[in-house]
Amino acid sequence: MSRSQLKMLAVITMLIDHVGAIFFPSVPLFRIIGRLSFPLFCFFISEGLLYTSSIKRYLTRLFFFSLISEVPYDLAFHGTVYYPQSQNVFFTLFLGLAAIAILHTYLIARPAPAVLLAVACALLAEVLHTDYGWFGVVLIIIFYCFKNYRTRGVLIFTVFNTGYSLLTGPIKLYAALAGFPILAYNGKRGKWNWKYFFYAFYPVHLLILYLVHKVAF
Repeated sequence: MSRSQLKMLAVITMLIDHVGAIFFPSVPLFRIIGRLSFPLFCFFISEGLLYTSSIKRYLTRLFFFSLISEVPYDLAFHGTVYYPQSQNVFFTLFLGLAAIAILHTYLIARPAPAVLLAVACALLAEVLHTDYGWFGVVLIIIFYCFKNYRTRGVLIFTVFNTGYSLLTGPIKLYAALAGFPILAYNGKRGKWNWKYFFYAFYPVHLLILYLVHKVAF
């Protein structure tokens, strides 16, 4: 599978997940299918670091979409413009990228401070109550650390996800199925290069789902 195909899979499964969460909360199949999306996005944050021409611009882009996604996220899942107890997943992805950017830049020269700062990014995700919290940041770090050993990385992800699921809810066990498309990834960009489509889809689809739910219900 190409990069664009995997990203499209992540977007589609995310949409299914959110449709289920907003319109059919009592039907678990939507949420089960949706478990595939987040690990795929985490994997591509790690991949993105390797391919980006500017880590600073990459971080800035993620932070920008974190900000513009917050209102649609709060409206869709909490019915209010601002809900401080939960922040959207772009903040998690931003902190995960910050963590691996620190490791990528400073791990060899200054290993102890680099590791401490990466851990601080995971803790900050938890303090800010970002979607998936510390788990998401650590998952991005795992994919980065095993970027040259993908099979081992998927195995570590599966074990890590299993432990997390036992603590937080068995439905999250299905996220391990994302390992199959990750292993099928061929490292090629693919036919589509809709970079900003994948960024913009998150806030736009949440806003649309909120408006449809408000009108229909």
